[in-house]
Amino acid sequence: MAKMTLKLPKMATSMQNGTIVEWLVQPGDTVAQGQAIYVIETEKTSTEVESPFAGRITPLVAIGDLLPIGTPIAEIET
Repeated sequence: MAKMTLKLPKMATSMQNGTIVEWLVQPGDTVAQGQAIYVIETEKTSTEVESPFAGRITPLVAIGDLLPIGTPIAEIET
């Protein structure tokens, strides 16, 4: 099994950072590819983000943390 790291995505050209405002899954949950797994808030909007992989998820950051683009936010064991 491989561990895939999810990083905070750039949702807009002007975006510098974002905040995870809600995890839609629990640590250890099995997620499907395309399943919404968290909600990110930027200065302009809140958006649900889907998992690019299927597997068991381990969140790495807490709700409310302001994070720069590219920060590792979760791992998915495929």
